[in-house]
Amino acid sequence: MNPSKFIVSVDSVIFGYCAGTIYTPLYNRGRSKADPFPGHWSLAGGPLRPNESLEDACRRKLEEDLKLKVEYLEQLYTFGDPKRDPRNRSISIAYFALIKLSEEKIENDDTQMKVHWFPISQLPKSDWAFDHRQIVATAIERLKAKVTYEPIGFNLLDTEFSIPQLQNLYEAILERDLDRRNFAKKIHSFDLLIPTRTIRAGRGRPSQLYKFDTKQYKRLQKEGLLFEV
Repeated sequence: MNPSKFIVSVDSVIFGYCAGTIYTPLYNRGRSKADPFPGHWSLAGGPLRPNESLEDACRRKLEEDLKLKVEYLEQLYTFGDPKRDPRNRSISIAYFALIKLSEEKIENDDTQMKVHWFPISQLPKSDWAFDHRQIVATAIERLKAKVTYEPIGFNLLDTEFSIPQLQNLYEAILERDLDRRNFAKKIHSFDLLIPTRTIRAGRGRPSQLYKFDTKQYKRLQKEGLLFEV
């Protein structure tokens, strides 16, 4: 086969966090006769354009398919099973992205594109386009692993957050409970949180809010900081 006939594309898995749950959006491809997977669930993605970088292609397709703009974008893996695309030999460079997600975004799915935000524990069991189920599974594994050794989870939270909110995020990603005292002690030991203000919710004690100190993290990282949760 002529290498010039290969399809080179990008596909992106998006993770957002809301109300104790990690979500990822998929869109239904509709019933076009030209589509190799009509009516199936798909990631945002598509062929690479000439003179377009991989990341630029990801960002373009995220805006076109999901109307999303992202800040955190990381290359995940290359998928190249010879049978992944029935039309032609196809290679996909997959990425995953983290965004701050609102309840409004989840509730207002795009009816034209049929976009739906799925909890990662309730993904469709069938009717996936290409190998997108495998791509999502690989991205979930990467997220669960990486959040334990790099503070990427802060990209899913509001700028200000409490320690319980941060713990809830980690428990949602790792799908297991964490000891409250040990978690707080561990997080504070990194010296990466800046106190901002306190808020009172109901009759309970005021909650201290923090923000993540990115500059401090980069400095300590150069000094050999091991971020392990």
